[in-house]
Amino acid sequence: MSGFLDKFRKKIITSVFSGEPQAIQDVKVDDKIALGVLLWIVAQADKKFLPEEKGAIKNILRKHNQLSDQDLAVVLESIKTAAEERIDLYSFTHEVSQGLSRDMKIGILENIFRVACVDNDLDHEEHEIIRKISGLFRLDHKEFIDTKIKIKKEFGLDTAGL
Repeated sequence: MSGFLDKFRKKIITSVFSGEPQAIQDVKVDDKIALGVLLWIVAQADKKFLPEEKGAIKNILRKHNQLSDQDLAVVLESIKTAAEERIDLYSFTHEVSQGLSRDMKIGILENIFRVACVDNDLDHEEHEIIRKISGLFRLDHKEFIDTKIKIKKEFGLDTAGL
């Protein structure tokens, strides 16, 4: 990835590994950071960042990226720093989504919904940020709704009125 994500990676990874220049060269976590940032943003959207949400983020990153414990710690610290930096969601999502297939974007959206639903409640703020990410991924409304219904059913949440 280049551009925005290169600058982001250099700034964030350097801050996490301050004083360890070789460690920066050894870490290849750009895509994991990108996915994690989107998950973290949604988890924080309702102003209630729960341990279950952090656990879901860890599980998703472990499941899909085969991260070592050391790399997972770096990714989580990088994600947290990015969230505190208030990244530009439009620029970030635009660059992240380049080169991703529609199925990959839907897969990311599914994981984002999983983080939002892990507390058995999809808050309005979480819903709206997910809708925004879906739009920035250029997914149509039907794909957004179908994904939401699928994940809400997975969590046993009410899907009436959708």
